[in-house]
Amino acid sequence: MGPIDVKPDPWQRLVAIGSILSVLFVAIGLYITNEANRQTSEANREQQRLTAQGQITDRFTKAVEQLGQPGPEKVDVRLGAIYALERIMRDSADDQPAVVDILTAFVRVHSPAPKRLTPPSPLTIDIQAALTVLGRRDSTHDNKGGPKGPLRRVLDLAKTDLHSASLAGASLAGADLPEADLRGADLTAADLTGADLTAAILVDTNLAGADLTHAHLPGAILYANLRGANLIGADLHGADLSSAKLTGANLADANLTRADLATVNLTDAYLRGAYLRGAYLRGADLRSADLTDANLTCARTNDRTRLPEGVARPAPCD
Repeated sequence: MGPIDVKPDPWQRLVAIGSILSVLFVAIGLYITNEANRQTSEANREQQRLTAQGQITDRFTKAVEQLGQPGPEKVDVRLGAIYALERIMRDSADDQPAVVDILTAFVRVHSPAPKRLTPPSPLTIDIQAALTVLGRRDSTHDNKGGPKGPLRRVLDLAKTDLHSASLAGASLAGADLPEADLRGADLTAADLTGADLTAAILVDTNLAGADLTHAHLPGAILYANLRGANLIGADLHGADLSSAKLTGANLADANLTRADLATVNLTDAYLRGAYLRGAYLRGADLRSADLTDANLTCARTNDRTRLPEGVARPAPCD
């Protein structure tokens, strides 16, 4: 029996082609529908973003206007403005630099450092509120919306009266605080890494546990509580530390050239690699301090200066 010659059915072929075309049409329809939905969703999101940004702009403008209202009778209005600006920082990281600039300008204008060291006037509630908001901001957003690169923004609080301010645990890294009056301020455990405190007044200031790594304090008056403070690499050239509490402070690699440490208790202080050339150490107690690799050249001592066992008393210089 010979092979059976089976010829394809034309109708079956048409049905198969029709099925394929139907699948393609459905796929194309789904693609077009999905693309249209995607574009609609993107348009909706963009509209929502623009609406939200417009709302933030309106809130920002209103808060700035309220912050500028003068007089003690408007303090509640200014407080509301300060906390409204804080909310804007949280809602929009890109707007944080502008908010920081406004709040620091508010403090500089309304609480300037006194020209003479007179008894300070009370710190107003709105100034304290602005400082609190600045101190607890998310500092990782300080460069949002700004130029790219390693440069970071700082808090410009130069020549301000911040006496008795409550800034415990505040984020003040890189802050500009030259000639600031910080008498009696609470800076316990504050982050002052790299802060500029040149010629700042730190009398009766609580800096216990504060981080002052690589801070600049030349000429500062530091009659302050610095117990356990981190002052690694800090610039204390010519600083007055004669009434400071430095027990257990970390002053490794700090620049203490000609710093006044007379009668200071440096028990358990860490001064490894510190530069103490010409420092005033008359009456200072360094018996249990770590002075490994410290430079004591020309440091000024007397018979009441207590040095660790094995550390030679520096020779006087002309």
